[in-house]
Amino acid sequence: MVMLGKNWLKSLKGQPNLIVWDALLLIPVVLLLLIGLVGLYSTSLPGSLGSSNFLRQTIWLIISLLVVWLLRYLHPRIYYTQAYRLYAALIFLLLVTYLMPAFSGGKRWLVLGPLSLQPAEFGKILVVLAIARYLTDYQKYLDKFLYALVPLAVALLPAILIVGQPDLGTAIIYLAVVIPMMYWSGISTFHLFIILTPLVSLITGFNFYTFSAWMLVMILVLYFSRTQPRWSAVVFIINALFGTLTPVLWNRLQPYQQRRIITLLDASTADPHGAGYQVLQSRTAIGSGGVFGKGLGEGTQTHLRFLPVSDTDFIISVIGEEAGFIAILAILILFGWMLLRMLDRASTTQYRFTSLAIIGFATIIMIHVFVNMSMATGLMPVTGLPLPFLSYGGSFLLTCLLLVGVSHYLLTGES
Repeated sequence: MVMLGKNWLKSLKGQPNLIVWDALLLIPVVLLLLIGLVGLYSTSLPGSLGSSNFLRQTIWLIISLLVVWLLRYLHPRIYYTQAYRLYAALIFLLLVTYLMPAFSGGKRWLVLGPLSLQPAEFGKILVVLAIARYLTDYQKYLDKFLYALVPLAVALLPAILIVGQPDLGTAIIYLAVVIPMMYWSGISTFHLFIILTPLVSLITGFNFYTFSAWMLVMILVLYFSRTQPRWSAVVFIINALFGTLTPVLWNRLQPYQQRRIITLLDASTADPHGAGYQVLQSRTAIGSGGVFGKGLGEGTQTHLRFLPVSDTDFIISVIGEEAGFIAILAILILFGWMLLRMLDRASTTQYRFTSLAIIGFATIIMIHVFVNMSMATGLMPVTGLPLPFLSYGGSFLLTCLLLVGVSHYLLTGES
């Protein structure tokens, strides 16, 4: 049995903050960081697009490791007691970004002299901590539907602010992390189904027949679950409204976002010289690498500048071309190893807050890996989500290391 938040705090009083690093989690992280640096080194060779990003990433790695190391001096209970205040600070910082000058078509960064930070990246951690605390404090009330809706609202508020930056990919991460945490907390499957139905209605609303089939499925589920008629009617009306909103929301998307979704259907014919160009070049790069790759610095797609943003969104394409399928397989194994270790620790810890937070952190990493690799192979639209520990980006690298580091520090509350 997991303990409630107050009991968890009580058990931590007077304990020394001793950090015993988990080698089974540390090893895959170190190996992924090394692979990422090798990939960025290749993109930084003469004639490539990312000329100085290897050095910058190395500097950010040193800074990130230092920050994670310094956090060891914080007592694990801080993450619980300050979760709501940190969440409020995130909302404030996201609002401040709207006052900052636009950069690369968006207002996502806080500019502090020569340093620029992206609050939305760190916010992923803060939202998870806030949701974990709520699900810990209100464990006894989660069988009531209105209480089960609160975590979704906690994630929805910053997600709306991030969409306006605009950064749709990161906003999706904020919302996607909620469902696994709610499921892990013990919220009923039926309540999760009701919460997810509006999203399904939005997606199926693109086609009359798929939307009609979905509404029939929903009616059958409501009937056999013996839901009260008035609540069934409310759920039906809400989903019908969401289905009719699909064309409205489609028109609200930016033109480049619409092109990315259309390109998903067929990149070779929809827009081969525009939105589909990156996906086509990414596929070519991965395919041309074969099993063992062309060798470091020998990738033609990267070094002849056919593959844009090769050091961020499409770093896996660079690695696939130069190190082959065997390298991609190794990366997938390392991510699987790391995520399984996090799930194992989350399932064995006796503290509810720690367990929920680690599930949230693991979900963030898993979604990034799935979406990035699907994007590079054309299975999903290009969303701009980087690959954890491998893609270039200072704020993102620090966030990834904090996801692992904070997980460790929370687990120190057990001893």
